[in-house]
Amino acid sequence: MGHIFRLKRAGIVATKTTIVDWSNSTATTYNHGYVDGISDATTTQNEITSIPSPFARIELVKEAFGKIIPGTLNQMSVDDVKSHLSGNTIYHKMVSDTLDVAQIFFSYPTMQDKVDIVVWNMNQELQKLLLSPNPNHQVAGRSLDMFLKQDALGNDPYNFGKMKNMYILKYKGSGQKQMHIIGATSPATLFFSTANNESAISKELCFGTDYAFDSNYSSLDQRDPEFLKYMFAFRYSNANFNNDYPEVAKYMDAVYFVLDNSLKNEINSIQNQCISIIPGTKNFVDKTYEALSVNINTTTSFDVEINGVSFHCKRAVVTGNSDFELQALKSTETLPLVLPVVRGNAYENMEYYGSKFGRSFDVPYYDALPLAQRRLPGINIQHPYLTISDFLEDKIIKLPSAINKADYFDGNYQSSNGNVEGYLFPIKDTFFDYFTSDYLTGLAPSGKKAFEIKQVASGVEVSLRVPIKAGEVEYKRIYTLDVKADEQNNKGAIVVPDEDLAIGVFPPVKFAQEADAHYRIVILSDHSVNKDCTCVCYTNIAGKFVPDYVTRNVDIQEELSSKVYLLDGKTFDFARVSLVSESGKERVGSGLLIPKFKQRAGAASLTFAIDLGTSNTHIEYSSGDDQLPKPFEFNSDQPQFSLLFSTDSAVVMDHIRGEFIPESIGVNANCHFPMRTVLCIDKVNSGRNGTGIGAYEPFGNASPAFMYNQKIVGTKYNEYVPNLKWSQASPTNEQRIKCYIESLFMMIRTKVVQEGASIQQTQIKWFYPISMSAFKKGLFERLWTAAYKKYFNQTGVPTSITESVAPYSFFQKTRSDVTNIVTIDIGGGTTDIVVADTNGVKCISSMRFAADAIFGNSLVSVQNGELNGIIRQCKDDFISKLEGEEELQKMLIQKTANNYGNSSEVASFLFSLADNEKIKAKSMSDAVDFNAYLMRNGSQKIVFFIFYTSIIYHLAHLMKAKGLEVPANIAFSGNGSKVVSVLSPNKSSLEKLTRHIFKLVYDSDIDKDIKLILNSENPKEATCKGGLFLSHEPTNIESAKSILLGVSRNLLCESETYADAQTMYDDVVKDVRAYFNFIALKLARIQGFSLSNEFGIDKQHLDLAAKCFNENLSTYVEKGVRLKLDTSDVSLDDKLEETLFFYPIIGVINDLSNRVCENE
Repeated sequence: MGHIFRLKRAGIVATKTTIVDWSNSTATTYNHGYVDGISDATTTQNEITSIPSPFARIELVKEAFGKIIPGTLNQMSVDDVKSHLSGNTIYHKMVSDTLDVAQIFFSYPTMQDKVDIVVWNMNQELQKLLLSPNPNHQVAGRSLDMFLKQDALGNDPYNFGKMKNMYILKYKGSGQKQMHIIGATSPATLFFSTANNESAISKELCFGTDYAFDSNYSSLDQRDPEFLKYMFAFRYSNANFNNDYPEVAKYMDAVYFVLDNSLKNEINSIQNQCISIIPGTKNFVDKTYEALSVNINTTTSFDVEINGVSFHCKRAVVTGNSDFELQALKSTETLPLVLPVVRGNAYENMEYYGSKFGRSFDVPYYDALPLAQRRLPGINIQHPYLTISDFLEDKIIKLPSAINKADYFDGNYQSSNGNVEGYLFPIKDTFFDYFTSDYLTGLAPSGKKAFEIKQVASGVEVSLRVPIKAGEVEYKRIYTLDVKADEQNNKGAIVVPDEDLAIGVFPPVKFAQEADAHYRIVILSDHSVNKDCTCVCYTNIAGKFVPDYVTRNVDIQEELSSKVYLLDGKTFDFARVSLVSESGKERVGSGLLIPKFKQRAGAASLTFAIDLGTSNTHIEYSSGDDQLPKPFEFNSDQPQFSLLFSTDSAVVMDHIRGEFIPESIGVNANCHFPMRTVLCIDKVNSGRNGTGIGAYEPFGNASPAFMYNQKIVGTKYNEYVPNLKWSQASPTNEQRIKCYIESLFMMIRTKVVQEGASIQQTQIKWFYPISMSAFKKGLFERLWTAAYKKYFNQTGVPTSITESVAPYSFFQKTRSDVTNIVTIDIGGGTTDIVVADTNGVKCISSMRFAADAIFGNSLVSVQNGELNGIIRQCKDDFISKLEGEEELQKMLIQKTANNYGNSSEVASFLFSLADNEKIKAKSMSDAVDFNAYLMRNGSQKIVFFIFYTSIIYHLAHLMKAKGLEVPANIAFSGNGSKVVSVLSPNKSSLEKLTRHIFKLVYDSDIDKDIKLILNSENPKEATCKGGLFLSHEPTNIESAKSILLGVSRNLLCESETYADAQTMYDDVVKDVRAYFNFIALKLARIQGFSLSNEFGIDKQHLDLAAKCFNENLSTYVEKGVRLKLDTSDVSLDDKLEETLFFYPIIGVINDLSNRVCENE
């Protein structure tokens, strides 16, 4: 016999008090007497389980509703009724759990992820049992059928006769069991719960702060007002409610009794609307609530009903207010909620759509669903909300050192041990859908900092405070070294890139107009990871954009590589940088850098003069007509390239200085103007974004070689391009010149902004030699003008000034003792001459005969060849002198290997040594002073003697041909003029020599001295300063331009062309030989003037020179003319632009220096 389930305390076998199986009982139903006889005190909280049948449970719930209120309401006070409603007996538990089931049905649209509704159709399911081939199923079917039919007889106390379907709640959330039933609809009480202990899943089923099936029993009046109002609406829309559900009706009357007047008035209104039915229109319930429909399959669905009356659910929309609504600073269509991920009293009293937030909600750290598809935690309504992982990255990048606070926001970093570290900010893009970077760097509504990074024992803690309607939500995430990131559990990881890393921005200024902005963002790192590093830029107004980039070093793996992002005509407020590490459990991360650049817009006008010379470039500027010009410079307190963080890596700093821009330029810096006119370019121009398409970009994959002759960086992938000014005309060379000019302009405009002046009002003056062909000048004019319009003023043009006139202007303005004067500006490629008196410029001339003629060979187009004799003669001595300075020594060895190389470049290197910071630091300047070495080395003095005397000889004949008086002053300028002092450090000797030459050429006594003005410190400044003193170029330039064709005959060029040049070769050779006879015979025989005593020129070297002047002169002239034509600078029909006199002398000097070297 099976176990006996009893209703009574004692059952006696074989008596009628014991019911065996399905035998007859003394009652047809479980009436109140039987239930009252259940052995259970009214204060117990244990479930009544004596009869484990759903039908018994229906009866027990029915009885429970009836037992909550023991008497009639008119005999009780409100407090009495409230006390009865909020008890803690087993009956209160059954009613509370049953109401939980009802509320789950009402909230079903928001809880579908936790429960399913299973339809039990009474007729269909009974037929399945009755027709089952399993005999046991048939017995169960007949028993159930008999029970339901018998129960429905008479007054049908449980309404089984009205029941069509039963709708069962099946739990499927976390912690589910097999066939986990938690409740169902009831024909007697609307719903009923099971007797099972469901506290384990209570936290998964919540209505705001109220959890289903927990130990805190909630009466209907304590629940969501929307649910309460619907229950009354269901009652009032069902005319038979009070008859069908008398216990529930009595319970609801008690609930109504204790409600406040506001809710009572709403319920009264609902009652009136439910009663007032207009034919042909929807009733109140159908209009207000959604029909609760259950899909059985793709073709069948049921609307949930109880005894034929539809049960509804709340619409899945948010109603009411929430204190967690995001307070965006940007305009946005939708304002999501921002929910805290920690429980605490800071948020528990905030409104959360109909309830207090409390301390019980579990807000996930991460939600993978798109924002619009998310469901609010706790109330499960589809509504956008944000959590911590929407704002904070799961990884943070630790930088090699602290952030440069002068130029960048440091995240309000707080150290716990005094060691300051730097991090990129782990803020996701979502944050900037609603806020700007200004908020991130400022204060939250509470007055606390909106964003902070704090050092803690396990790593760093990041705090972000997000504004909401009621204040702010604070998010915190700790990032730890050598762990895997886990944003679902709010665990962050630190990514540590290699030490050889630099991130910086050029220039560190804020532009008033976006069109004025030209930025470069640099990421320099190890080659193996640089290709995966990226940068994305943002503006607070327009949002995100991805700038183009160029790469320097795409193929040499053992070297550093850089990506340079190009922002031309584009500004940015912050940038996201992604970096890669070669070690660690997390190797890839991204974060923000936020600049704090200052804007200093003004109306002041600055004027810059740029002397782009063959060998060197110089820049000076002035702020007004009466202001003395100053050389272009800046220091580390106001750099032009701002590093995000400092670095101790010498390798990194070498790359920054050599491939971008030094931290300072000036007299006391490693780099200063004048500087070598050399462009440093990446050999493999991989183009924009690695496409192979695109020109070289200034301060991208090309830049001025600031550290040239001091430190050569990236020799395997960089190419150093000298001789930009006189390079052959080609698209490639034009592109390189353009890139060099634009680089200078980018530096200048940075200086303008830093000085608080106007970019549009900036004036630029540039210089050209008279000997430059019209074609070449036109090319430069086009490049200078295009660059000026791009970087300064679309409607303006720069001013071009001849290199000849500018030095004259300088001496005229700065020396009161100067009257009639000749200025000789000696550069690397050209020498420019101006003859002037108190009435202005009288004569201008220029020739391709300058310093390169001494140290190189300007009669050939390819400068890399056998080294010049001077260089060969001294190189080993200087290699030895550089012992202990391995890098400089190595550079010289490489430049002179096998006695091949670019002689002019080697000479430039040797001249730079005395000014090198490393050399000066070791007090080696005197030992490696190339100028002093040449002064002491008498064997090559003959070369410098010929160079100087040929210029003065030609000048004297030119002035005589023009009918001009002997000058009182001859002023030298230009870097090439330093070689004048090589001939003699004694200026009086040079003045005597100059006076003798003029006297002999003019063939008359000269009753006045010729004073030489030498600027040994910075001879190149005269051109720039003089150009700044000039408001415009003199109008008589063309008429004053003079070219001496026949030196001996004092013949000036009128209309002769390059086609006529070959007819002049013999005359040129005669003039050159006449010149040598002049210096070797006439000068040498001047009484009291000894070339040997004055300059160390002995007969042996004069004899050697004589041999050179008797060989190949005609060939040299022809080579010079042919080279001019081959460069495409001129054509045969073009007028001669310079004298042919110096072409043979260039050849002689080269030949002579070689012979002297070989004879030593």
